[in-house]
Amino acid sequence: MIMATEKDLINAVRDSLEADGKLGSMKAEMRTEVMKLLDGSSKNQKSTRPHPPHDILVLNELIREYLDWIGYKYTSTVLMAECQLPKQPIERTFLAQDLGVKENDKTKSSPLLISLVETFKTLKNT
Repeated sequence: MIMATEKDLINAVRDSLEADGKLGSMKAEMRTEVMKLLDGSSKNQKSTRPHPPHDILVLNELIREYLDWIGYKYTSTVLMAECQLPKQPIERTFLAQDLGVKENDKTKSSPLLISLVETFKTLKNT
């Protein structure tokens, strides 16, 4: 019987976690916690942080929607923690209505942020 070395075990665990997609999630959670520590964000200090203006909340939600759509789930997790976004995102219909975006089949298949960029491009070319 051949015994696995410690390095072999570490590599096997790492490979298994990467295959399951859990390693990236763990790294994102660790980065989030380190950022909280460096920022001095304890649970007691969170309540003293001022609430951002409505436009900043909408912008953060647009960015989160884009990150989730493109598959940057770890970046989205860090954004949520740093901006103190709730786990449940704001409904897309509310965001579209707030921004005055008229949804159609084409816009519904992509993030609102992309729709806004395309609108500005169209306006620039007219």
